[in-house]
Amino acid sequence: MFGGLVKAEGTRRGADYVRQLTILGDGAAWIWNIATAKFPGATQIVDLFHAREHLNDLARLLEFMLLDSKDDWLAARLEDLDYGDIDGIREAARVYPLAGVKKDELDRALGYFENNAPRMRYKWFRQCGLFTGSGVVEAGCKSVIGQRLKQSGMHCREASSQWEAICNTPHTQTRTA
Repeated sequence: MFGGLVKAEGTRRGADYVRQLTILGDGAAWIWNIATAKFPGATQIVDLFHAREHLNDLARLLEFMLLDSKDDWLAARLEDLDYGDIDGIREAARVYPLAGVKKDELDRALGYFENNAPRMRYKWFRQCGLFTGSGVVEAGCKSVIGQRLKQSGMHCREASSQWEAICNTPHTQTRTA
């Protein structure tokens, strides 16, 4: 159901007419499943901010092994990530012999990168002129939608059961390109 709504909204906004549709996501498998099913030709990119968060989590996981070299290790891995070198990240993390729960945590953390490696070719994406982060979109949503919802009377309109009528009035919608 949700996937159908995503497809309908994408179509309404002109997804069928863009030269190269790009989908940014946080790396969750369900997002890529919907993207692949509904927009099979789209370029899929893991939001760089989310990937960096996962890399910081990986460094914290290895912190007891890295000790004083954690910052240098993390800086080198961030550079690997910027170049899309997921193999470099994996190799640098696997140097440390872990067992049991720590090994399972490492496998899970590296799985994020390994499963999303084709979506993390950041250097190539940038060379193609593609956005690698959703910050611009998120900031736009925050300012445009947040601004609209904070206008005087917006709460009253929603509470008065006129929300659908207001949302479906043509002059309240942004036109598609």
